[in-house]
Amino acid sequence: MRTTLSRKLLFYTGSIVVVLLLAAFLILERSQAQAWNDYLYTQSLAFSRLATPELLKRFRGVFPPEAPSEVSAMAESLALNRDLVQFSLVSPSGRRLYQSPSFPSFAGLDLQLFTDEDLATRVASGRSSVRTRELPGGRRLLDLLEPAFGPSGQQVLAVRYLISYDSVDARVAAFRRQFLATAGAAVLLCVLLVGLATRRIMGPIHSLTSGARAIAGGDLATRIPPAGHDEIGTLAQAFNDMAISLSRSQEELTGKNQELSRANAELRQMQEQLLRSERLAAIGQLAAGVSHEIDNPVGIILGLTELLLEETPEGDPRRDDLLAIVEECRRCKRITGGLLGFARPVEPHHDQIDFGRLIGDSVESLRPQKLFRDLAMDLAFPAQTVAVAGDADQLRQVLVNLLLNAAQALSGQGRLAIALSVAGNCAELIIDDNGPGIPAQERERIFQPFVSTKAPGVGTGLGLALCRKLVEAHGGTISAEASPLGGARLRVSLPATGEK
Repeated sequence: MRTTLSRKLLFYTGSIVVVLLLAAFLILERSQAQAWNDYLYTQSLAFSRLATPELLKRFRGVFPPEAPSEVSAMAESLALNRDLVQFSLVSPSGRRLYQSPSFPSFAGLDLQLFTDEDLATRVASGRSSVRTRELPGGRRLLDLLEPAFGPSGQQVLAVRYLISYDSVDARVAAFRRQFLATAGAAVLLCVLLVGLATRRIMGPIHSLTSGARAIAGGDLATRIPPAGHDEIGTLAQAFNDMAISLSRSQEELTGKNQELSRANAELRQMQEQLLRSERLAAIGQLAAGVSHEIDNPVGIILGLTELLLEETPEGDPRRDDLLAIVEECRRCKRITGGLLGFARPVEPHHDQIDFGRLIGDSVESLRPQKLFRDLAMDLAFPAQTVAVAGDADQLRQVLVNLLLNAAQALSGQGRLAIALSVAGNCAELIIDDNGPGIPAQERERIFQPFVSTKAPGVGTGLGLALCRKLVEAHGGTISAEASPLGGARLRVSLPATGEK
């Protein structure tokens, strides 16, 4: 079991109080016992000095055991001392002249030890002799020998008094019980007060612990309520200052992290633009060489083939070969033309254009074509005019290229959705289809030159690359996504200039 601070405080405080009370008890007990022993000694000595002359008067030098009335009267007078157990009359030579029976309160005591004792040496000293004797059962007796002198000053005899310590021991036992009861009450009261003080102290400590755990969990908004002006209150204020400092540091780090993220994104975008520029520069150099080396010979071949085709009658088996030559030559010219489109710098005209109308005109111009006859085309334009600044011919080229790509992906059968909207300061065109779609790993690559998802021989892989170049020249962006219709979605964003 985990030992808490409150338990430690209770244990240590209780232990200290118990040790202090025990030390006080031992000191007080010894002091009281000594005081009562001294009191018994003093009182017994005074009693012996008063009772000894009275005994001499009653005996008058004669010790007749046959006079019970005298003995009874003597016993009654001495019984006033309730601690007296027995008395004896001893001659100067140490012989016992008389030994009284034990008083009724001490009738059960075994005094054989005192009966056979030689008292000659003690009597011969001629002075009061006091000794403390212990009985086999643990009880104690005060052995007091008091000399008695005659008129001439000569020692006549001595009186021996055996006085019990029972009253002293009873007082010591009562003192112990009273002290233990008082000490127990003091310990309970002390533990109660310490518990209340501990609870008052542990409350702020628990708050500090909870706050530290909350800070460790990432909740930097945690604050500790003030807990007074003592050390714990100072600690709570220091904790709050630390939390404020950590929160401020986290905000600064978050801001710097966001700035780094933005800078990284801009750097990545610039890197991509540099890569595209390098590709375009390479394509431009290639286009110049291809155009110079291939375009003219291909044009001559195409012209001569068309002349031969005019001279070849219908049904001639060579006519199909000539048509194939013409188609391949035209395909070569399309490739070189696309390459030249990258080689030339794009300088769009910045005219204000009704983008919705431009899209509608482009769609209407494509409807008669075979690829678009069986397509279900949904158009969604806003009520207000959406105007953009740019070159209408270049933007129409982008629209036609995107619509043709979608129609080719659908193979002339399916659904095509065209939606125009305004999001903030941008005009956003979304073209959705329910065709096969574009794999996620290819959605960025399709905008690179010579990358195409079409079948071999169908496209050159330059259309979307040219679209991106034209859109970015107008300050916009183009991207490919997954369409809710199940196919591909092409999103074009251009800066809007307001109503035309």
